[in-house]
Amino acid sequence: MAVQELLRDVEQTMATSATVRNVFGEPIKHNGRTVIPVARVGYGFGGVGGSGKLPEGEGGGAGGGVVAMPVGAVEISDEGTRYISFSLDKKLLGAFAVGAFAGMFLLRRKR
Repeated sequence: MAVQELLRDVEQTMATSATVRNVFGEPIKHNGRTVIPVARVGYGFGGVGGSGKLPEGEGGGAGGGVVAMPVGAVEISDEGTRYISFSLDKKLLGAFAVGAFAGMFLLRRKR
């Protein structure tokens, strides 16, 4: 398979998987409220090709990846619509700080 065909196949696969459902999940209905999960989705791909002294005269490769992270939810009710943000950064930073202080405390105690 030629490098151009390989890159085209990777691009087409990634393009068909980039749908609205990857960012907005299936709506969940409960007690007169509808909640729609929201995620941040990032796609990337790359490839390389060339020719050399191989018997076939060329070589190459391609690859891609997808990253999805929940960022919030949209809540729809009779009272109105609102966006609820998941602030994971603050929670992760707090957990790291607690772990770092606990580690320092235990090291000092051990000495």
